[in-house]
Amino acid sequence: MIEVKILVDHINYESVAEFLVPLLAESMKNGEKGGILGSVLAGNPEMATNMARTILKTMSQEKKDELLLQMLAKHREKILGGARNALGKKGIGVELCDISAKKV
Repeated sequence: MIEVKILVDHINYESVAEFLVPLLAESMKNGEKGGILGSVLAGNPEMATNMARTILKTMSQEKKDELLLQMLAKHREKILGGARNALGKKGIGVELCDISAKKV
């Protein structure tokens, strides 16, 4: 097997939020803990994305990185599934076995 590591820099956290917030809203809609605020945000993904952008602007880089790692870990299976589908559509013969992230 081959382990592929990708080191990224200059992450556009707003674009990541636009991708992940709908996943979070879907999770809240499907009954995961979210409370009253979660219910409101699940029904209004645009509001949730705007709130995420505002919060991200106030966070330190270290906290942004920590949050991103948590979201990647939580949604690991969805990310793997999406990557596998994309590879399959392109006819790329690679078995994607795992994805992981750690802070270096």
